Amino acid sequence: MTYSQIFTAKDGYLLCITDGEVSDSESFIRWGMALVTKAQENRASKVLVDNRTFKLRLTPLDVITFADHMEKIGGNRLGLRLAVVSCVHNLDVSRLVETALVNRSASYKSFLNQKEAQEWLLGQPLN
Repeated sequence: MTYSQIFTAKDGYLLCITDGEVSDSESFIRWGMALVTKAQENRASKVLVDNRTFKLRLTPLDVITFADHMEKIGGNRLGLRLAVVSCVHNLDVSRLVETALVNRSASYKSFLNQKEAQEWLLGQPLN
């Protein structure tokens, strides 16, 4: 139930590296709010979230609760574009998060590697 988030401003986006795990909607909401706050502080509209070592031990109800909260605070109107590199140990939950957020008009997409995530985020292929 503990995790860490490390934020680094990059050229054109904010990088968030998360390690640890969450196993309830309240913790996941705190994680998401910290990400939103840091993006706003950095005036970043594009965020690459590297969750390769971040385990999501969430139920479908936890994911829906998280997505509902993000919608309630106007997350889809913040103008954030999120590219997320998912942990291979919880791809089903990661896909559920993506579906729940995209269904609420968030610009969010999951990837298995950072290069593809960065290309999508920045809208350009990397050499």
